[in-house]
Amino acid sequence: MAWRNLLRKAIIAEGSQAKVAAKLGYSPATISLALAGSYTGDNTAIGEKILQIYGGKSMQQQVPIGYMMNGVGHLVPIESIKEIDLARDEFVKSVVNKAGDVSTMLNTFKNQLAGDMQAFLELSAEKYGADLGGARGNLSLTSYDGKYKILRAVSERLDFDERLQAAKELVDDCLRQWSKDAGPELRTLVESAFQVDKKGRINARRILSLRTLKIDHPIWKKAMEAISDAVTVVGSCTYYRVYERDDEGSYNQINLDFSGV
Repeated sequence: MAWRNLLRKAIIAEGSQAKVAAKLGYSPATISLALAGSYTGDNTAIGEKILQIYGGKSMQQQVPIGYMMNGVGHLVPIESIKEIDLARDEFVKSVVNKAGDVSTMLNTFKNQLAGDMQAFLELSAEKYGADLGGARGNLSLTSYDGKYKILRAVSERLDFDERLQAAKELVDDCLRQWSKDAGPELRTLVESAFQVDKKGRINARRILSLRTLKIDHPIWKKAMEAISDAVTVVGSCTYYRVYERDDEGSYNQINLDFSGV
């Protein structure tokens, strides 16, 4: 990862350039210039410092023969380490190495699939003037017998600007007016929609689901309008899925994810 991209992520995580500058030992002005690519000083030194502090890159201590380094960086003679600890260390490292190989294989497969699908799309468009991908790039390809299907789905990443706070105030106003008649279920539903996760992010799906509620109230309608106006597209993710049709005619995804196996 380029150190400048890592710097951007560090600023987001820390919440300000000043905090990042303090940890790196540079002035906020220097960090700002480095981030913009206009710093005329030693960029290599800054890059190394960023990788060391935020990228886990540090000077590797030479481990002498007959020693192992423990979790806090202490050198321990192998003869002092229990056999079960040595066996556990070997097992964990072997699994991690195999997992790395599998991850590389899946990444290679995904990149190859992405390139092949796009090439087929362009070939079809060139020969027949067809646009299989649609405006957003979604694409579904099915085998001749209908038994197999490959899907490319492009999903937008949504965020909200400051108008979401206005929507929250309007929603709260509604809840205050309805406090006597509305049940606790509605309040719980609305309040949970505006909650943030551990990383301080709002779940866009929960927020947008409020617009599906059939509530005919002028303040509520104004709040839903504010939510719609607050939505911003900050990026997109492309997913690739492979399906096989069973004897009953339903398509089942061929799982390429540990969590679904």
